[in-house]
Amino acid sequence: IPVFNDEERLEQQIQLTQTQLAQPAIGALSAGMYRLLENSGFTADFYAGHSFGELTALWAAGVMDDDTFHSLARLRGAIMAAKPKGDPGSMLAVKADINVLKHLIKSYKDVQVANINSVSQVILGGATKSIEKLAAVLSSKGLIAKILPVSAAFHTPFVAHAQKPFAAQINKAK
Repeated sequence: IPVFNDEERLEQQIQLTQTQLAQPAIGALSAGMYRLLENSGFTADFYAGHSFGELTALWAAGVMDDDTFHSLARLRGAIMAAKPKGDPGSMLAVKADINVLKHLIKSYKDVQVANINSVSQVILGGATKSIEKLAAVLSSKGLIAKILPVSAAFHTPFVAHAQKPFAAQINKAK
């Protein structure tokens, strides 16, 4: 819905970054973009995805139908959003080579590498207080470190609660 002031835009952004809404939205956008490319004559030689993108790749490859894809996207968002008691964790994007970061993060036992996006960008995930402290330390060393607006530390043990219920639904899906 169009809004016309910063306060309402911020509220929409907060709502959209809620995992239970973000993941189905990512799925819908990805499917729409793929269909647009496909209708323009694009054909893929292979399909691959990372994290949520694995579902999209399976759908694009024809492994699952639209209803199954969107149902699993909604379910994944809901399961990942279900927070166990305590800190859900946070994520930090750092513009640095993984080899530079390894020694800088080793003293943070509750922080780990969540993803290596490229040779110059690493995503860290971990306890919120440690991520905040680490962001300040890395910034003081001249590195660009940005806390990501996500609801949990994805790709870390902070979302381990989602693995079994999601796997059970995948096993039931056609």
